[in-house]
Parts: sequence; C-alpha cells; structure tokens
Amino acid sequence: MKAALELSSKPNRDGLFEIYIRIQEGKKKKRIKANIAVKQNQFKAKNHNLKWVYNHPNQHAINSDLKALIESYNDVLFANAVLNDRFSLQKVVKDLDGEVPSKRIVATVPKLTPELVIHNVKKSVLSYKIVPFWEVKMEQMLNYNQKKGYRQALNNWNAFTEKNKLGDLDFKQINLNTLKDFENYLIGYKKLKSATAYTNLKKIRKLFNDAIREKIITRADYIFDDYKMPKAISKKKERLDIEELKEFANVEYEKGSLIKTVQQAFLLAFNMAGVRIEDVLTLRWTYVSKERIEYSMNKTGAGNSFKITPQIRDILNYFKSIAAGSIYILPILKDGIEDESSEVYKKEIGRKTAMVNKYLKKIGEDACIDKKISTHVSRHSFASIAAKKSNGNIQFLQSALKHSDPKITQGYLKDLDIDSMDEGMENATSL
Repeated sequence: MKAALELSSKPNRDGLFEIYIRIQEGKKKKRIKANIAVKQNQFKAKNHNLKWVYNHPNQHAINSDLKALIESYNDVLFANAVLNDRFSLQKVVKDLDGEVPSKRIVATVPKLTPELVIHNVKKSVLSYKIVPFWEVKMEQMLNYNQKKGYRQALNNWNAFTEKNKLGDLDFKQINLNTLKDFENYLIGYKKLKSATAYTNLKKIRKLFNDAIREKIITRADYIFDDYKMPKAISKKKERLDIEELKEFANVEYEKGSLIKTVQQAFLLAFNMAGVRIEDVLTLRWTYVSKERIEYSMNKTGAGNSFKITPQIRDILNYFKSIAAGSIYILPILKDGIEDESSEVYKKEIGRKTAMVNKYLKKIGEDACIDKKISTHVSRHSFASIAAKKSNGNIQFLQSALKHSDPKITQGYLKDLDIDSMDEGMENATSL
C-alpha cells in the first residue's frame, strides 16, 4: 500500500483539474482531494525529483505542500506496517482526518513519524528485522526504477539467506562475515559482476543509514565502516563513430516496418543530443512547432528544446507519413499509456525499450558493425562526436547533454575519449 498523486480526468467549474491523493492496495483504491487545482498540462503524475507541478507561478510552494502531504500519508502506512497492524484504506484516511481542510497542507496535516511509533513499541516486538524494513522502504518509493532495483536486491538477499539457512536476520545479526558471504554468493554462486554485487550491497548500506536515522538501530550498529565494498568497475561506453553511424543509417528496410521505426528512432535520439529512450518513445506531435521540439524530460522534469534541423525534419516527415492519427511521434507506444498508473507506465516503457534494443542489435548486424548497439549508444555516440567537432567545449556539451554540473560532463566524456589517447600514443611512440 502506498500514497501517490493523480489528476482528475475532468475539469472543475474554473476549467482546472483537481489533484487527488490516491492510496492503493491491490486493486482497491481510495482518492482524497488535495484541494489544489492546476491546468492539465501543468501536472505530471510520474516524477523523479518530487516535482509534480510545472510552469505554474506557485509551483515551488505547491510541490512543497504535495511532498508534505505524501510524506504524511506514507508515515501512517509505515507506522501500520511496523506494528504489523492489519488496516484498511478507510483507516489510513481516518488517521489523517479525511480530506485536507485547507490549501496550506503543511500546516494542517498531522505528522506521525516512525520515531514516535517505535517509541511506543517494545524493541523485541519491532525486532530490528531488515526484510520488513526493506519492504516498507520500497512501498514508500515513488520512482518505479528505484523500487525495481531494491526489489531485485531483496530477492537476491532472500535467496542468499534461504540457501544458507540464516532465517529472517535482525540488523544486529548482520556482521562483516554475513556481508562477505553475501558478496561471494552474488559473484561466486550467481555469477554476477562485481559492479552488480556493489549495487546490491550499496542498497543494504542505505538501509542501515535509514535505520540509524529513524532510530531503529544506533550508530554503533553500523558495520560498513569496516566492510570493504567490492570494486564497481565502470563499463566501457560503447559508441559509434561517424562512419559507423552512416553505415547504420544506410541499411534499407521496408517503409512502415517496426525495424525501420527503431532505426529512425535511434537517429532521432542522436540528432537530439542523444536524448534518453523514454523521452523519444513519449514524444508527442503537440511538442512540435514549425521550428522547434519542446518538452519536459521524463528523468528530471526539466525543459528541453531543440531546433528542428534538416535531419530531424526528414525523420519527422517519415513518421508523419506512417503514423497518421497517433498522438506519439513514434508509433510504438499505445495512445494514452501515460494516463495509466506510474508502475504500469514504467513496465510498458521497460518492455518497449527491450524490444527496441532487440531490433538495434539486428540493425548493427545488418550494417556489419561489430559493436553491441543499444538505446544509450545514441547518447554516447553524440557525446563522442560532438566533443571532437567542438574541440572539447565542455560548456556546450554540458548544455546539450543536460548535465547539472560540468564535472559530470567531464567524467562522462572520460571513458569516450579513447581515440584521442590512441592518437597521442602514436605520436609519442613514433620514432
């Protein structure tokens, strides 16, 4: 059970759309009015930085209020889960006095903190067990991909403890040997890479930090100061050079075929500075003006704008010729998928991304390119080619790649600048 936000499907008397808090348990749903209404295009249910409202004069105050409201409901959910209390949607709503009586949510919603609950529960009953705490934390996550990562790590942990007959471990029962055995299980038994083992253990480390902050355990119970995490070796960023990109683009496929759509989608992403696949899949014709494509990025919610170059114009004209009537530029997603719940939407994006990657692999084989091509290769390719053509202009690249800090751009390009190193080595060693 978790709290989320959604927009009314119909406008109110003022032509605005009411924001609702949705609490869902299985197929059962309960909606409570938040007493905030905005224009339809000012709200996004799926968010990554706790920003739901955009392009509104009071967006910062509104998002702050909505964040406080979501936290208040999730605190009640957390409290009931900790106490193993069987409760209903009606009980959760009752705990928060029903509908919020005013627009200033922070001042009116009571705050029930985990610390207050734990203070009133015997420690032996609460029992510091990591798995229930893990599951509660996942229920509070709004980001589907974040929750998915924690679910995979939890599945690995449960399989490890079951295989070794460790039972349901308390935080205090987890020691250095337990962590090292889990690491060996992931790398030695499951044959996962050290980077994946690192990701799994990093999530456990985060749970320890959360438990300390919420006073479930003490700082003395933190064992990661003495535990050496496995090395997370970064993967090589695969990218195409200019000649390979031309070969990729020149492979002929039947007009309107799915593989042709994937080919053009990759090229569109490249020509839009390597935008992420989720942004490409959800591009709408309403985002296109005569001269520009303007939209909000799915990952950050920040605005993005591109001048329609001749290359982009050709791709748009192709999609217009095969996808008449669709709200999406790419005829891959079904119309209206963004109106579904966030989890349904993310799963659909995941399925379509896997399908796109499957066809990209086939296109690479047809073009005789000996590289594993995936959706993110368009971003790596753009960054690598743009870095050379701009003589390493970090300011331009940071802006194009939409990085928040130039250090991120420098780190991103570090693994792509292999050709420059090769040329430098040739010059240095030539006699």
